Amino acid sequence: MTKKQMHDQVVQWLGLQEIVSLDEGAIVDQQLYQGTLDLLSRTRCVVRCIDVRLLADTSEYTLDHQVLSLVDVEDGARQRLRRNQNAGVYGFSLIRSDILRVVPTPSEDGEMQVWAVQRPKQMTVDTDSPSLEQYGAIPDEFHDAIVTYALWKCADYADDSTASNGDYYRTLYEGQDGRGGRLAQIKVMVTKRGTARSARSEVRLPSVSRNGAYT
Repeated sequence: MTKKQMHDQVVQWLGLQEIVSLDEGAIVDQQLYQGTLDLLSRTRCVVRCIDVRLLADTSEYTLDHQVLSLVDVEDGARQRLRRNQNAGVYGFSLIRSDILRVVPTPSEDGEMQVWAVQRPKQMTVDTDSPSLEQYGAIPDEFHDAIVTYALWKCADYADDSTASNGDYYRTLYEGQDGRGGRLAQIKVMVTKRGTARSARSEVRLPSVSRNGAYT
């Protein structure tokens, strides 16, 4: 969907105003952007490879504001560690959401590849779309979740009693306990896309002795 299609859907479904004396369109656009950020960070449906420059004798690095979350480091070669693991292992840990610690401490300058969710730009033109790279590269089939998030927040803003002041759309978006809804469905779809089919299991019976009994 384009920005205009998403915008108009929220405005029309909630009956919001876009007149000179009361223009609520800017609120809709802001919540569409917040929904894009929330969808990306919570489902990790789109990740990109980023090079991180390492410095000799430096183990901690502040992640750029453009990084919403880390998914993997060096294509899985470094395992994710507890914060207190720092000796005799090869991996990484997040001290906070924006502080990356590399173990062991690099002995020389170099680079490390990380798979991360990047912060997209906010859509500004009617023809912009979350499916475009600069606006998130989110697959078309997930755009409905962004609209549902905006409906949730805008219904809460508008005190829409027919939608339980936004709680109806919140439940659709993240489930009653925050771990279900459309987000959970998208997580399952993302996992299925990125996980290879497991190998068939082989069942081998033990050999049979001369008297016919299993050994």
